[in-house]
Parts: sequence; C-alpha cells; structure tokens
Amino acid sequence: MVAIEYNKVKISVPESWDDITLGFYETFYTVKPETARERVALVAHICKTDANLLLGWPAEIFNRIVGYIGFLFEDNPAPPSPVVEVEGVKYVVPIEDELSLGAWVDADDAQKKEENVLSNILAIVCRPVGEEYNYKNNEARAAMFAALPVSKVLGVLAFFLHYKTVLDQRTAAYTKLAALVGQLPQNIKPLLSRGGGIKLSLIWPTLKYYVLIILLRYQLRKFLPSYSTVKTKTRQKTPSVS
Repeated sequence: MVAIEYNKVKISVPESWDDITLGFYETFYTVKPETARERVALVAHICKTDANLLLGWPAEIFNRIVGYIGFLFEDNPAPPSPVVEVEGVKYVVPIEDELSLGAWVDADDAQKKEENVLSNILAIVCRPVGEEYNYKNNEARAAMFAALPVSKVLGVLAFFLHYKTVLDQRTAAYTKLAALVGQLPQNIKPLLSRGGGIKLSLIWPTLKYYVLIILLRYQLRKFLPSYSTVKTKTRQKTPSVS
C-alpha cells in the first residue's frame, strides 16, 4: 500500500495485487464507469475512501492515485495454472472431464446469482487433490478464497480465462440439461438434491422404468382387436400338387 496525504488527510492506495483481497476485488471488477464522476467514484471505492474527498483534491493527486492502481486494468501477468496453495494445502481444478455434474450445475447457479462469483466458483471447482465434490464445503471454501490476496489466485483465474470457451460450452450444455430435468414427472423431482447437483444414480433407473412401461404398452397393443395390421404381410398359399 502507498500512503497519500493531503490537507492532513491520509488514504491508502493499493499498488499491487498483494494489496487487494479476492473478496474486495469482486466488489468492483465488473463495474464499468461511463462518466468522469463515476470513474472518480470507482477510484475512491478502490482506495476505500469517499468520492467527495477526491473531488476536493487537486487533479494532480488523483492522477498519481490512478497511476498506482493502473495494474488493476492491465492484462493478467500470471501464466495459467490449475493449482493454488493455501496454508500448505494444494487446491487443484480438475480436468474438465473429471468435474462432476453436480459441481458443474452448482457453478452455473453461482454464475447466475452474480454475487461473489469468483470466490464461489473457486470453492466449487478448486479442491484438495483427491477430494470429491461436496456442496457442504462451498460456503467455508468461498470465504477462504475471498480472504486471499488476488496475487495468490491470479494463476487459477488465468486458467479459467484460458479455458473459457470449454467452460461456456459445458455450462450451456448443463443448463439445457437442468431445463430438461424441470420437465420430469413430479414424482422424480424429490430425487434432485438441493444445492448438490443432480443425483444421476437415482434419476436414470427411474427414467428407465418409464421407458420400459411405454415399451410394454406398445407390445400389449399388438394383442388388442383394434391393433392396425396394415404393415402385416400375408403369405400366399402355394397350390398343392395332387
């Protein structure tokens, strides 16, 4: 942090990713100021001060502040990495094909809520090596990632950007699947685990049961008097030779 003082008022200005936590970064990284006053408000928020205070200071000081926080608006300098280490524990983002359907569905929900998206996504997809996904860990993990300086997770964020196309495609696919699940019969819906994704092991046997019932009904129709025989071929009798 850099301390800047004017008229006996001092503010702290971040000068690197080490000075900003992921949770705080999430409060402004999607903000797109359109006017000069909105830009001042954004800078004030980043410095955790009042916009009116900066508006009363010389423009030269404001430009100095903008120079210090310029790193926030530059490209991510870290190489993509699926690993982040926290207190000696390595958290890893599994390869796409190894991520469970439940994790993908919950990640899609986290994106739609548009609140603390980065830390919530990390909590879902970034886990200790060998640990299976459990939605009950999400809240505590999200708080843990939110408290980290952004410098600790730059590699993982770059990793997500690198595979953004794949992630978007899979998210779209599972969103469609979620829509189809909503059309299932009511007696199947209790099999869905709230917050834990979809329990396929319970759904597919039920779907198989309905398919078998439909096939059985189709077979039974053949024995009804009204069953159509249009496609039934009759064999011509061969005249017997006496």
